[in-house]
Amino acid sequence: MAPPMVLLDREIEFRPDPDLRGFWGDRGPQTRDAMTMSDQVMEYLRTFKARAVVHDPPKPSFLDILVPPLSDPLPPPYMGLDSGRISSTDKNLVALYAGGYRPGSSLPGGYLIYDACNDSLSVIPRLPDDDSQKALGHQSAVVMCDSQGQGDGYLLAELVVPGLSRAEVWLWKSSASEWALLSGSHPLPSRSSSFSVDSCFSYRGSTLCWVDLFQGILLCHLNQDYCNSKFSFIHLPPDCPTYDVDNPDYPDSARSEESRSVACVCDHIKLIALDECGLELIVWTQSPQLSGWTRTSKYNVEQIWANVNYMSAGLTKLALSLPVLSIHQDDVVFLVVNDDLVVDRRLVREIQYLLRVDMKNNHVQVYPQPTWSIYSQLLASEFSVYRRQDHPVLPPPPPPSILSFAYYCHFIYICSLSLNMLSFAGMQLY
Repeated sequence: MAPPMVLLDREIEFRPDPDLRGFWGDRGPQTRDAMTMSDQVMEYLRTFKARAVVHDPPKPSFLDILVPPLSDPLPPPYMGLDSGRISSTDKNLVALYAGGYRPGSSLPGGYLIYDACNDSLSVIPRLPDDDSQKALGHQSAVVMCDSQGQGDGYLLAELVVPGLSRAEVWLWKSSASEWALLSGSHPLPSRSSSFSVDSCFSYRGSTLCWVDLFQGILLCHLNQDYCNSKFSFIHLPPDCPTYDVDNPDYPDSARSEESRSVACVCDHIKLIALDECGLELIVWTQSPQLSGWTRTSKYNVEQIWANVNYMSAGLTKLALSLPVLSIHQDDVVFLVVNDDLVVDRRLVREIQYLLRVDMKNNHVQVYPQPTWSIYSQLLASEFSVYRRQDHPVLPPPPPPSILSFAYYCHFIYICSLSLNMLSFAGMQLY
């Protein structure tokens, strides 16, 4: 039986598939020379296939993108199209960027929509070229099943900043197959650091949400025909830990997801955050009218350390990071624990664990990650329940060969949080 929810790794390294080898030989160089670079990229993306490797949480699942095999490097029009990043998910759909493309970028790429019902990929072209519009983060494309349409229709919304202080939304309707700029815009919060999207999702079939984990949530409320919109902004709870968000030594985008996340849980928007010392998990719930936050749960991390399952794994009082809320169960959170050593100022990975913590019933499930290291926040998705059950089982993708910037930021966060925990413990002795 398929799990009702899975945890997806956002980072995807494309994998060569021998069955797709014909792409490089079907058309000669003269045919491709007559095509624009954008058309060549779109033609290449349309050859991609998708397969999902699904596991029960807390074991992570993966989305494999299979591409025509070719020895490195890729020809110039396709350079950089060797990886992707998942941006959002809704029911059976998963939206991801192909390559390094983001709005305002000159890098090749586009958008891919994975449909779990038939393991299919749809290709969406990049936004109309406009050097003045910029992306607001690494993942700001929101996919939403079209509740007004028929069958497998969907919407894809991309948030951009055409200037310095106002946000606009481009919308792609699968029924229309073209980008359209929604009317209206919204001023971004004024702060020393700019609004940056850490995550995004759709809410109740009519609202698009972009989350800055240090500032709040920008919402775009669509009308019935999706032609017009109204914007609003939800600030974070006033008692939410602030950290030193303006410290230039630690980038906001890297540090925010280490300690907090926002998700739509059982039709309610929820925020979970670790306090500054990493010793308490706090959950806030937004009202159904989106009019205010209520603190609905508080959980002491020492209960995790004292749990019999945690202790039987041989773990000590280690720092927790990268919290992800279950989207189907209240008071359930997934966390990452690193059993690391620092040798000559180098992080030596012993082993990494994923935890499933039921805060209401104080139950902890421990899953070791012996070969794959997680350095950025996993994404909760329910696409698994929409898959056919006759898919072949594929091995998980190999670990990345190059450590990313997220690795460095994760190392910095774990070290700083460990120092905070030690400092707090020292104060308790006096």
